[in-house]
Amino acid sequence: MMNSGEKGISKKIRKVQIEDLLGREPISLDINRIIDYVAGRTVLVTGGGGTIGSELCRQIAAHQPERLIIFDIQNELRRKYPELDLVTLIGSVRDSKRLESVFKTYRPDIVYHAAAHKHVPLMEDSPNEAIKNNVFGTLKTAQCADKYGAKKFVLISTDKAV
Repeated sequence: MMNSGEKGISKKIRKVQIEDLLGREPISLDINRIIDYVAGRTVLVTGGGGTIGSELCRQIAAHQPERLIIFDIQNELRRKYPELDLVTLIGSVRDSKRLESVFKTYRPDIVYHAAAHKHVPLMEDSPNEAIKNNVFGTLKTAQCADKYGAKKFVLISTDKAV
């Protein structure tokens, strides 16, 4: 049985909202207005197989890019968007020659850079790997984007604290 004190507490309990956990005021975005600029463009997404990168690829594919170039995920997008000119490549943002080849071949208009090592404890044990991938990989990708005339470069993450 519930005593009267427990009944009073249960009336004060409410569902937790995501805003309660955010620690700041939420930012309201008009996603369609933001992402519509990919229509008719060649878009490159690094880290396309990761959590953020794969969702980004899904969102981009739904907004009619001319071509979507991904360093990973492909089967789901091929089934859902059979008309999409999808190029799936294997590579690393650490590999300057591979990056150079991709940018020279495809000349992306927009680059979403989401490739990054995450998993903080692992990266704390191997900080040199985090630096090589998250810092120098980002630098190399940004330099190629600049060299080959990308109109937009969007850094999604280097991955957070790592």
